Amino acid sequence: MAISSEPTPSAVGDALTLGDAASLDLRARLRLLQSLAARGSTEIAALVIPPVILLLYKESSSASATPLILWCVVMMGLTLALMRIRRQLRREWAGMTEDVAAKMDPRQLDRWEHRLGIAAFIGGVVWSLVILCSHAGAGYEFRLFIYMVLCGVLASATTFLAPLPAVFWRFFVGMYGPMLLAANWYFANYGLYMVALLLLYGFTIARHALAARKFTQLQLQQERERHALAEQYHRAKVQAESALAEKSWFLSAASHDLRQPLQALGFMLESARLRNNDSGVAKALADVQTCTRDLDMMFNDLLDLSRLEDGALELRLQPVRLRTVLADARRMFGPVAEQRGLRLRVVMPRRRDAVITTDLPLLRQMVFNLVHNALRYTQGGSVMLACRRRNGAWCVQVWDTGVGIAESDVPKVFATHYRAGSGRAGEGPQTGLARGRGLGLAVVARSADRMNVRYGVQSRLGRGSCFWLQWPASADASASVTSLAEIAPPSDLPLPQPLKGCVLLLDADDVQAHETARLLEGWGLQVQSAPSAAAAIAQMDADALPDFIVCGELLSDDADAIGALESVLAQCPDATGALLASDGALIRRAGDDGYLVFALPLQPRALHAVLQRVAGISTHG
Repeated sequence: MAISSEPTPSAVGDALTLGDAASLDLRARLRLLQSLAARGSTEIAALVIPPVILLLYKESSSASATPLILWCVVMMGLTLALMRIRRQLRREWAGMTEDVAAKMDPRQLDRWEHRLGIAAFIGGVVWSLVILCSHAGAGYEFRLFIYMVLCGVLASATTFLAPLPAVFWRFFVGMYGPMLLAANWYFANYGLYMVALLLLYGFTIARHALAARKFTQLQLQQERERHALAEQYHRAKVQAESALAEKSWFLSAASHDLRQPLQALGFMLESARLRNNDSGVAKALADVQTCTRDLDMMFNDLLDLSRLEDGALELRLQPVRLRTVLADARRMFGPVAEQRGLRLRVVMPRRRDAVITTDLPLLRQMVFNLVHNALRYTQGGSVMLACRRRNGAWCVQVWDTGVGIAESDVPKVFATHYRAGSGRAGEGPQTGLARGRGLGLAVVARSADRMNVRYGVQSRLGRGSCFWLQWPASADASASVTSLAEIAPPSDLPLPQPLKGCVLLLDADDVQAHETARLLEGWGLQVQSAPSAAAAIAQMDADALPDFIVCGELLSDDADAIGALESVLAQCPDATGALLASDGALIRRAGDDGYLVFALPLQPRALHAVLQRVAGISTHG
């Protein structure tokens, strides 16, 4: 796992534009002003302290209390004025969002600070007037009490005014200046001592105010750094998403372009196999067909892995019979196993039909990848697909008698692009099947995580492996548990049975259309070809309407493939149609509309089976 260090302030500052810094400063100043205007402690002190001072003065002095009474009245007026200013500011700030604050005129903040600064200076001066109003008739203890009260008010104000120097220093000068100047006169014989103490106190208050201001600036700097990091993260996220979208587009485009020649290659091989009578050539053709199947699996793995990583793969849950999926795997990989001298077996419950709720395409891809992986690393013996009941849930297992996996490599086999350095690909002869790139098992792992399916592997080096998938019990859609019975292995697959009928081929890709037509003709079918639906309808003979219509993605008039197929089917009410497509969006749209779709590259036997069973095309008697 990569470890990144914290960015330095200079590095962060480089990523923060001048406009962003100014905007942050404005919002910080506004928050400080709002915090100051929201505090009611100044008004409370102005309402409580003056009456207490007046009461104590009356008890300790026989002099007239009129000056102090007047001072109390002034304090009350000051309090009302401060409350009014605070209400006005709150009204101006009501409904102000962060976006508005970021774009406001700095001169407006200056005006608000100036208003609060004037109010603070007047407040400091009025507080200090108590010294003048209580001089006549006051004892030493009362005078000391007055100064202690003023020092307490000054210390309290410093705590919340210091972050705003323009406000704090005006209050400080308005209160502390008269206190310092009047100390020698107010305390008579002890004036010099009080001046010295006040100087020390003033120095302490000033240091405290500067420290508070520095702390506020540090918080603002940290906020700038957080903002810069957030901006960097946002830009990196946008770049990553753009790169991911570019990668997905590239994979989709590359897959579309590469699947066309791969499709033609598969049809060429099947056509050559139909016309071949040489056993030596037949073996070479079988090897080439194995390579095309490997390429097909690799394309599917790349696209599935890309969609799983992008989160673009939507699950379509439905009841699925595991017997059908495992039988499909046997039919697809049976010839490969036979060619390599291996036995491919399928074992299923005897009396209970295993049915689970899952995504069928992902399930097929997972099982096919596991079987393909087992055949790749098995040089002799057998591969077995088994469906078993484990802890109340259905479990699919793929056993092989291959080279096995080293114990140190077991936790890594499902990682993307991982290939063991010993065991698996590290032992035994390297065949065409062993040239994997670590995609198949990664797709299995990602697909299983996407569907909340458990997966794993048990293996012994040199003895073989067992890969397994276990669905949650909630996915079970079948009945009771029964014993296992083996499904008989497939017999030797003969050449495809000759067919008779007429097929209309809509495709503007000359290479793919030519090879598809050649393959269909090799099966005994009559083939009509057209580059577009309009051309097909124009040349259509009412006495020789096609039995089946195959429509490719590329048409000469750039028409939508589904629309083209619909228009031709409207002219041939007794025909059946299908699409040959590699574009995922087109495949999903056609499936949603209920059309038969062959994803490219297409295995010729799949097309033959559909023509034989679905399209109403009969076999030669």
